[in-house]
Amino acid sequence: MVLGKGNLLKNKHTNMEIEEYKMKLLGKDRLREVIDLQQHVYDNLPNKDVLYMDSYEDMLSDMEEGAKVIGVLNSRNRIIAYRYIAFPGRDKRNMGYDIGLSPDELNKVVHLETTVVDPKYRGNDLQSLTLGAAKKMVTQQGYNHFLCTVSPYNFFSLYNIMKNGLKIKALKRKYGSSEDGDDGLWRFILHSDMQKNILNPVDLVISKWANLEMQRDLIEQGYIGYEIHKDSQQLNYIKFEEANF
Repeated sequence: MVLGKGNLLKNKHTNMEIEEYKMKLLGKDRLREVIDLQQHVYDNLPNKDVLYMDSYEDMLSDMEEGAKVIGVLNSRNRIIAYRYIAFPGRDKRNMGYDIGLSPDELNKVVHLETTVVDPKYRGNDLQSLTLGAAKKMVTQQGYNHFLCTVSPYNFFSLYNIMKNGLKIKALKRKYGSSEDGDDGLWRFILHSDMQKNILNPVDLVISKWANLEMQRDLIEQGYIGYEIHKDSQQLNYIKFEEANF
């Protein structure tokens, strides 16, 4: 099933080439290639904390429960990017619990799990392309709550996900092995509800994106990370009459 196709740039900042791509759902038979790409990207990260590594076993189990992997393939049919989405239902890992969704809404949650792009193909806005395909696919199936985590130390991933409409609703440690999660990684939890309207803002506070202490305080006071500015690296936190989007 082809979800999209077109042209992209390889090696955008060096020996630039134009290459065709196709975007399609990947089957379990290509999961090893997905894991290999994740490892390649991880190995080249200066700060390993920005990417939580999904295991082959966890992704396979999720896919058997209905999770999807949207792959971007180059002209040689090699996976150069992917977006992994899951449907947690009432499972305790559902991030709807982290932001206070009602029990009735938990079955409408989609987790935007991991997005990985081969470094040679960065700069083609593949995060946005795969997110658009994911939204179109799952809203037709009745899902409307989109949730994801982003490392607070990964400005460009945060910028990319926020420019596509998701808002910061929490800042917590996630993916820890201890019961209380204190050994986990700091993550923003972002959310978008495709069915709700925005009400009137009542206050605005501007924060530097790296000032985590200030942002934790604002979130506890009911503010939402609403907008991010690429040039100044500032975040607008807004308090609404009712935060219902």
